[in-house]
Amino acid sequence: MEKNIVKAKKPYCPYCDHRGIVRDSGAYMTGEEPIVVCPKCVAPGCKCGGKSPYFYVDNGTVKECPCRSIRIKIDTIGVLYGKSGIDKKYRWRFINEFNSVNKHAENAKKHAYDIITNFPDIDRGLFLWGNPGTGKTLLSTIILTELITRYGVEGRFLKISRSFFDRIRATFSENSEHYGLASEIEREIADIDILVIDDFGVQRNTQWEQETLYNLVDSRYEAEKFTIFTSNLDPDKTLRDLFEGRILSRIKEMCRIVELTGPDQRAKSE
Repeated sequence: MEKNIVKAKKPYCPYCDHRGIVRDSGAYMTGEEPIVVCPKCVAPGCKCGGKSPYFYVDNGTVKECPCRSIRIKIDTIGVLYGKSGIDKKYRWRFINEFNSVNKHAENAKKHAYDIITNFPDIDRGLFLWGNPGTGKTLLSTIILTELITRYGVEGRFLKISRSFFDRIRATFSENSEHYGLASEIEREIADIDILVIDDFGVQRNTQWEQETLYNLVDSRYEAEKFTIFTSNLDPDKTLRDLFEGRILSRIKEMCRIVELTGPDQRAKSE
């Protein structure tokens, strides 16, 4: 005997991919809100005018506005994104804006898309390497933006620069406002749900810097946290001897290593 199977109705429409939220990077460029309630399935039912805390009065009774859950989610995403540390020129960029200029770029974009659509059911992060100007930082921040705005998870963008090492080094100086905070900084890096580590493996002038890089990778490895690395150098060549090869070993367990080489797109735009 056949049973009638009733499929659950999706609460939102195809226009917003059934999320109730519409994202627009162009809006950010013009000073408008880059994420808003869907104008087709959420906004028409709004009775609060989009004013926090998203309640309205009906015949003297205060009621929760139908848009409230979506607007709260948008507010949460805004707070998370504000703390992400993504550079201004990479903010609010989405996967459809990444141009596949060659096979390497096409393959890297495919890996990025798989991460974005399958999160959190993914087993490894990503290590993007290639010559400067091929879009490694852009693609990594696109993934971070997509994950924060789609799933409301916390993520950070961390550039391995001289200032990064100076910040850690300052925690050992009694004259610094960061004195004694080394473990707190390291814990924050280890515990964040998603971390993009940009320009990894270049700064390794001292044994202390090598140890700092190893501790950074090892903390993410031990916590089993999703991590994306970018580098201008082939990790199999440049990281093999770094800290006795232990950094490379960890990275290979944590990430898929994907080459993203090609023409310098930044040079073309100048």
